[in-house]
Amino acid sequence: MSIALLGIKTDMKRRVGALVLAAAALAFGYLSQPASAQGDSGRRARIEGTWIMQVHRVTQNLTFTALQSFTAGGVTLATGTVDRTPPPPISPLYGTWKRIGENNYATSLSFFIFDGAGNAVAMLQNYETFHLNAYDDIVGTGEAYLCDPNGDNCVNINSPITFTGRLMNAQHP
Repeated sequence: MSIALLGIKTDMKRRVGALVLAAAALAFGYLSQPASAQGDSGRRARIEGTWIMQVHRVTQNLTFTALQSFTAGGVTLATGTVDRTPPPPISPLYGTWKRIGENNYATSLSFFIFDGAGNAVAMLQNYETFHLNAYDDIVGTGEAYLCDPNGDNCVNINSPITFTGRLMNAQHP
């Protein structure tokens, strides 16, 4: 084997090695990005999971149970025991969340309000803040804004809400 051929093979091995290292560095950075974006240095955010909430509508003096989930990507979803019975019925709740401090989180959570014929006539937007007191104990407050069905022209409807809740834990039979 000639010296020139050995040089080409060695150079090729170096390039392949550099490409493998570069790909590994990119993959590591990509995989760790969502966790660091939440500020938890690679660990899951404490709020992630599904919570069983007691929701109190202060002005109406109404308390009901709801499920609210917080996903790793900053999405929050919720549904409650009075969603279909008010009337009017409402859609499931969809929104976003973010960490705003040590054990403190903020959400924007919206849902549609329907008329008797099933047409969306308004959107209600809830702005909520939560504090985790312990691993599985959460408290919070919120305010509601009534908007047109597109989420525009919002007006505070003086409907404060408070929350207490506990984290659901996966169980097996």
